[in-house]
Parts: sequence; C-alpha cells; structure tokens
Amino acid sequence: METKTINFGETLKDALVIGLKNAPSLIAAVLLWIVTIWIPYLNVGTTIAISLLPTELAKGNVINPLGIFDSKYRRYMGEYLLTVALTALGTYLAFIFLIIPGIVLSIAWSFSVYYLIEKNKNPMEAIKASNDATYGSKWAMFGISLLFVIAAVIVYFIVAMICGLINSGFVTVVLMVLLVAVLASVSMAISASFWRQLKDNVA
Repeated sequence: METKTINFGETLKDALVIGLKNAPSLIAAVLLWIVTIWIPYLNVGTTIAISLLPTELAKGNVINPLGIFDSKYRRYMGEYLLTVALTALGTYLAFIFLIIPGIVLSIAWSFSVYYLIEKNKNPMEAIKASNDATYGSKWAMFGISLLFVIAAVIVYFIVAMICGLINSGFVTVVLMVLLVAVLASVSMAISASFWRQLKDNVA
C-alpha cells in the first residue's frame, strides 16, 4: 500500500470546499456545544461528537448540528477519556524535552480518537494507528496549522478593533462568540482534509 502524505494545495482546496459547504451547520454545531457545555454528562457526549466532526466532514456529508446530541457518542465515554488522558500525558512529558518533541507528538497522535471510534480500535491501537498514519506528514500539518493560527490571530485583532470602535458590550459578545464558532469551523475543515488524505495509510 502506497503511503500518502499531506498535500498543501489539496488541503487548502478541501478546507475551502468543506468549509463553505458546511459553514452554517458547523457554526450551529459549535454554538450548540458552547451553550450546552455546562450540562453534566450531556457535555461529554457533545464534546466527543464535536471532536469527531472532521471524520464526518471528510466523508463529504453535510452535518446535522443536532447530531452532536446523539446518545451513541456517550457510549464511548470511557474509551474516549482514556485515549485523551494517554495522549495528553504523553504529550506533556514530551514537551518537557524542550517543546519540539511535544509538538511532534501532539500532531502524531491527533487522529487517535478518530481511529478509536471510526475504525473501532482500542486506545493503544488508535494511538499507534495515528502515529503511523501521520508519518512523513507531521511538518506539513504543523505548517498548515501554524498558518491558520496566524490568520486567526490577525482576524481576532481586526474584530477586536471593530468592537472597540462600536463600543457595545452586547455586540462585542455576539461578535466574539461568532468568531470562535467560525474559527472552530475552519479548524475542523482543515482537520477533515488531513484525515481524508491520511486515514488509509493504516490497514
């Protein structure tokens, strides 16, 4: 099986197509997650659903925002939390070695929950699969993610300046919530492209 690596142009094209196609649904899903994050137990399921949205986007589906409340996601609560705990601990330990190993490991394991649920692997298998799938693409993924962060910071400051000129607390809150939702949507579209390109690198 030929191992595929991240293509910069393909990622940008995918992110644009996926983002435009799903923008309203993604923003609605993120907003629903934000306003219900305080509800115990339900918030675990919605968080799992939100973290898996890129896998749905990668299939070419137009997502249903209300789908984040599906009870099936809560079924994976134990495995999900164990996988997140293992990757978080490993990444934290890697960051101790002068940051760069932590960055590499966080990218290497970024598909872990996707493989856990989409491919029905156990936590250790999912982590290994993610590491194998991203081999040879980590720095490309880092570069694209860094460009997104820089663009997001620039947009944030522009919106902050506009809010300062308007000088309205209500408008500022509304704009900032929408900004968070839009940026989260773009981030998920990029992740969807990464997943679509690399998921089949593992048998």
